[in-house]
Amino acid sequence: MLNKIEVDTYTFAQKVEELILNKCDFVSDETCYRANYHPCLSELKNATCPGRDYAIPKCGSGEVGGCGGLFDFTTSTVSVAPDSENPMSDRAKDGVCTTLRLEHYMRNVTETSRPYWENLGLLPPSLYYGTDDGVFRKFPGTPGKCPYGMSDYDPRVRPWYVAASSGPKDVVLVLDTSTAMMKFDRLKIMQKAAKRVVDSLAVSDYFAVIEFNTEARLVGNHTLMMRATDENKEKMLEYIDRLASGGGTNYYNAFNLAFQTLKLSALQDMTSSCHQALLFLSDGEISDDEDEVFELIRTERQFNLMLFTYSFGGSNIGSVPGKIACEFDGIWAQISD
Repeated sequence: MLNKIEVDTYTFAQKVEELILNKCDFVSDETCYRANYHPCLSELKNATCPGRDYAIPKCGSGEVGGCGGLFDFTTSTVSVAPDSENPMSDRAKDGVCTTLRLEHYMRNVTETSRPYWENLGLLPPSLYYGTDDGVFRKFPGTPGKCPYGMSDYDPRVRPWYVAASSGPKDVVLVLDTSTAMMKFDRLKIMQKAAKRVVDSLAVSDYFAVIEFNTEARLVGNHTLMMRATDENKEKMLEYIDRLASGGGTNYYNAFNLAFQTLKLSALQDMTSSCHQALLFLSDGEISDDEDEVFELIRTERQFNLMLFTYSFGGSNIGSVPGKIACEFDGIWAQISD
């Protein structure tokens, strides 16, 4: 069964690549618009309750006499993530219309594989595809959760998307908990962002969270990175919720602990042995020697470590986090208050 899932997934990926490479064979915007079903705004014409194998917990068990959720095996549904830069951009439209041509393939694969799965007492698995613009297409079609009339589903933060797009990785989050982070609810904004990153990690990943102010310390009861299991992630989310502000902003201690954590974890085989990313979030106000921080990064940073730095408030690319990203080929972004 696992071999079939692997082969089917690989074949599905090949089909997607084929459509993207040949997307000039394109339907018009008008045809595309009328052919798509939105999980919030469209009525699924052939929705059924297939039973417990497709049950959605909050809809019921799906046992005999009950409905565990509505599914339409004649069509897919498509949505765009609510925080996409522009849901009506040409790229988003391109994602919607290109993936529309997957629907015929999804329907055929589901029907041709049905005897195999029914022989095991199961129904065919759902098929879905997400893009970096937040477009999400799923078969069979289902009604979605729609606060304010819009889908709230973002495929880009789901473990399956992150794992497929980045592969196994080590992630170290370095979070500023200095007194300055009390301004404008910056601590709460940072906590929300950090929890979103942790949520997106797959079981093939390893991670650690470091908080720093005058001193730096690992968050949680561990001294190395840990595997991103559901249990470990759940515990870390609780720890992140309990972070509090106070003290100065010592960048050197923060980066030094991050590098030591990566190094010691590798020695203990607590690593993915693949990609590495360090995410550094701060208000940009450094309280120690900037030159010493740069020398530390220059000396300790491994060639495969990608730096992502974020500054809160009115900080610009000239802030220390911005300069770190520029100096070491990283990526910097500003987070508005």
